[in-house]
Amino acid sequence: MNRRDRLLLGTLRQINRWRFGLRLHHYAGARGGLAFLESGRGLAGPTLVFLHGLGASKDQWGPDIYAMGRRHHCLFIDLPGHGQSSCEPANGFGPQAVLGCLAEFLEQHGRRQLVLIGSSLGGCLAGMYAAGFASRVSHLVTLAPAGLGEDALGSAIKAGMDLGVPVFGYRTVEEMLNFWGLLFRRPPKVGRRLAQALAASGRERFVNVQRVVEDFRWEGLAQLLAHLPRIASSTLVIWGRHDRVFNVEALDMLLEQLPQGRGRIIADAGHLPYLEQGGEVVSAIEHFIALSPSEVL
Repeated sequence: MNRRDRLLLGTLRQINRWRFGLRLHHYAGARGGLAFLESGRGLAGPTLVFLHGLGASKDQWGPDIYAMGRRHHCLFIDLPGHGQSSCEPANGFGPQAVLGCLAEFLEQHGRRQLVLIGSSLGGCLAGMYAAGFASRVSHLVTLAPAGLGEDALGSAIKAGMDLGVPVFGYRTVEEMLNFWGLLFRRPPKVGRRLAQALAASGRERFVNVQRVVEDFRWEGLAQLLAHLPRIASSTLVIWGRHDRVFNVEALDMLLEQLPQGRGRIIADAGHLPYLEQGGEVVSAIEHFIALSPSEVL
C-alpha cells in the first residue's frame, strides 16, 4: 500500500475516532500485543466488548455501533492476525488458539461484567469465551456467528472452499466488489480513489486472512457448536435475512441449543446487518442488554 493510500485511510480512521470519542490503546501480553479502541470509560454499567469478523478490524463497526460508546463503556478489539494487533498464538489463528489471547486480555482489563458482541468469526469467539468464563459474561450477542459447521455455510462459500479457491478477502477492486456482493444485501458505493485504497489495504492483509481461514479449518468448522451446551449467559442471535456467507436457517438450530437464547432476523440486510441496518441492530442490542436473565426467558 503506497503512502497516499495509507494517508487517505488513516485520515478517515482518525476522523471516525475523533467523531465518536474513540481512544486507541495497546495491550502487551505474554503472547504479544492487542490493539483496541475504547470509549465511555467513565460510564457506569458493564463493559461492551466488540469482536469483529474475519478480515475486518476495530475500525469497521460503523457509526450506529460506535455511537453506543456515548452510553456505555465499550472496547473494540483487533483480533490476533488482524488490524494493529501483534499477538501470535503458538498454535495458529484458529478460534481455540486466539481465545487464549482474548481471555488473557479480558482478565487483565478490569473486573466489570462483560457484554460480548461478536460478528461472524467474532461471534464464534464470543460464544466460546462465554462458555468458558460464564461468571464474567452477563449477556452474549452474536451476529451470524461462525463455527456452526459446514451445513451452515452459504452455497458460494462452500463451493469455493471445496474447490480450494479463496472466498474471503480481496486483492483488487474487482475482487473487493465481488466480495462485498457476498457480504451485503446492497453493497456500498465508494469513489474510485477510495476503492483503490481499500483494495490496496485488502491486498496487504490477504495472506493473513487466508491463514486465519486455514487455521480455522484445521481446528474444525464446528468450534462454536461444541461449546453451546456450556453457554449460560442470556444470548441474542442476530442474523440478516439475506446472508450469503452463512445460512440464516442455522438460527433455529442454534436457538434449540441455547435455553436462554432469543433470535432476531434483520429483514433488509446481508451478513453485516450492523452496517446495513445499524439503527435496528443497536435498538435490538440495547433492549436486550437492559433485560435481566429472568426476563429473557
